[in-house]
Amino acid sequence: MIAMMLLRILGRAVPLAVAMLFVVTAIPTSALAASAGLAVVIANGYDDHLPASLRDAGAIADKLAENDFTTVRLLGATGAEAVGAMEQIRQAAEAAGPLRLIYMSGFGMCFNDDIVLFAEDMQPEQYKSGEIGSVVVPLSLVVEAASAGAERTLVVFDTTPRQCTRDMVNSVKLPENTVLLVTTAIGGDIVDEIDEGGMSAFASAFVDSFAAGRPIKDIVADVVAEIRATTEDQQVPIVVGEP
Repeated sequence: MIAMMLLRILGRAVPLAVAMLFVVTAIPTSALAASAGLAVVIANGYDDHLPASLRDAGAIADKLAENDFTTVRLLGATGAEAVGAMEQIRQAAEAAGPLRLIYMSGFGMCFNDDIVLFAEDMQPEQYKSGEIGSVVVPLSLVVEAASAGAERTLVVFDTTPRQCTRDMVNSVKLPENTVLLVTTAIGGDIVDEIDEGGMSAFASAFVDSFAAGRPIKDIVADVVAEIRATTEDQQVPIVVGEP
């Protein structure tokens, strides 16, 4: 099913693929290699149904850029556009510094032993009923593209993925050097705690905790602790892999 979707996605992906080719290759290889690493930030607000998604992703992308990451922003991109950019992202990853960070925000669902992000043709009522959109971005595809040549990869899926159990999340196939952080409790409603800066609980915790020189295990531990404290354990993030 995913393979069939990707065929349809790739068939409509040329415009952004060309744009991304220009954006990514415009960065000198020497600058990529000297950076802290490559960050890929993908988010969609679904015509303002999820306004926090784009706001949070923008704040996180800014934080990563401030920490010397080569940062690729796919904010408001369709699934077709995001997947069309993957080959260009892969090329940038191979030349970038040692750390990769992948952030995805929007409607999500467990499907065929993967987690998928809906990035086109999705409405809240479809998401709540468990329907799958016609165009999706599989987490495994993004990880494969963006983790090329990485020493460590941190993947953040900032959503409450539908139809997921903890066992299903734990079974998502990841490279050995990759850690997955799913930011909220499985099976519950998203708790949209907004701080004075306008960010939700996860984004605020990430911006507070992230620094390029910190070990991933320390960043993950601090993010999880801050989210649990802010939401009074209504959000209990899931960590897959060894930070």
